[in-house]
Amino acid sequence: MPDLGSRPSLTSADLKAQLHDIQDNVVAPILMRYGRHIFLKFNDGAKSRAWLSNMFDRVNARSQEHGMRFTINVGFTYEGLKTLGLSQRSLDSFPEAFRVGMRGRACIVGDIGPHAPEHWDGGLGGADIHAMAWLRTDSGQGREEATDILREEFEATGGVEIRFVQDTMALAHESGIGSEGEHFGFADPISQPPIEGADTPSYPGDGVLENDGTWRPLKPGEFLLGYEDEVGPGGTMTPEPFELRLNGTYMVFRKLYQDVAAFRRYLATAARSLFGSDDQEHRDLVAAKLMGRWPSGCPLDLSPEKDDPAIAADPERRNDFTYAGDDQGLRCPLGSHLRRSNPRATPLKRATAVRRHRLLRRGVEYGPPLKNGALEDDGVDRGLINLFIQADIERQFEFVQAEWMSGGEFLGLDPAEQDPFNGVGGQGSQMSVPGAKRPFLFDLPNFVTVKGDEYLFVPGLKALTGIIDQKF
Repeated sequence: MPDLGSRPSLTSADLKAQLHDIQDNVVAPILMRYGRHIFLKFNDGAKSRAWLSNMFDRVNARSQEHGMRFTINVGFTYEGLKTLGLSQRSLDSFPEAFRVGMRGRACIVGDIGPHAPEHWDGGLGGADIHAMAWLRTDSGQGREEATDILREEFEATGGVEIRFVQDTMALAHESGIGSEGEHFGFADPISQPPIEGADTPSYPGDGVLENDGTWRPLKPGEFLLGYEDEVGPGGTMTPEPFELRLNGTYMVFRKLYQDVAAFRRYLATAARSLFGSDDQEHRDLVAAKLMGRWPSGCPLDLSPEKDDPAIAADPERRNDFTYAGDDQGLRCPLGSHLRRSNPRATPLKRATAVRRHRLLRRGVEYGPPLKNGALEDDGVDRGLINLFIQADIERQFEFVQAEWMSGGEFLGLDPAEQDPFNGVGGQGSQMSVPGAKRPFLFDLPNFVTVKGDEYLFVPGLKALTGIIDQKF
């Protein structure tokens, strides 16, 4: 077993040579439209390691089998690593948030009421979920064929049981600007934090705002273990040993049901309340005030009065803003989802470095779209699967959820004001909309409901080999 002592972190200059060891969908998204998230229970540690060993060559391989292309990746819960036989010394070195798991941390992140774990699908967050394997393919048929291959391997080794399956399929956005979309009608994704040293595009507004007004990528240790972060050398020092954490990361799986019919109905009600008219122009304006962007992806901070698809289509412009001069939220409400997710240069009442709370998000839709114009729910499950990637669950995901999404004090708002999409809505909920005819929205519905969460450790490929061979 390697020495459990800590080692110096790598720098961004080292990252390029290490990219082959990092699992897909971490540094860059997998651009295949169809997905499947397979949640597993390991009934036998030795047999489960045998299955992982057989599957290993397919991880990051873009396998070509039976005439179709697919890729597979895998992450583990704390209980899964325990069942696989990781040493107690290594298990104890994982941070508390990961060891406790999502169900035990639900109150911290605001998953209460309709979002609480007792309402989650498929036993997610429970002790019987040990791993998530996620497939990406180019077609629905390819997804089924890839799953059949995995099932055959489960049966060949034994010891592995499927507990829950969640499919996804990226939706096309109607704006025609080349972006994908989501069920409420917004282009998505629009922005991702760039990583210094990675072979990924870096556009103005995506990274860290410097004092001179320029933007730079974030240090790799904000998202990858074993690297320097925004504080400097060292980075996140867990888990141990260094070989176990190197090129790994923590992923938060989050299933979010979207009540599209309720959202559409509320836009008309809120448009009449805020602006005295419920025509399409004012409904779109309400949607933009809630989100912080117009449906096209154009930010309110750059075009507060009307949508500008030309800005949305230009990666050099669509994120190049800071909220400077809008401290009251007249252009973009302080409590909008976009502004909460990344306050940029917004003056915060509670001192914190925004760059220390950034997240990589891989968001993919599930379920078919609700029929255009429909105002009543059709009973079909639809929504968004978010995969949040970070080096420190507590400092990043949990902080954003607990501080930026679940309250308003950090922005100088009423403490009860929550994120309009990620908060707990219902009676008593509110959102301020400065400059409107009536500058408050009240009793916002739960447009989005949490249907399941998991905290996962996604090891680098060398570390995955070490887990299989029980080197840690």
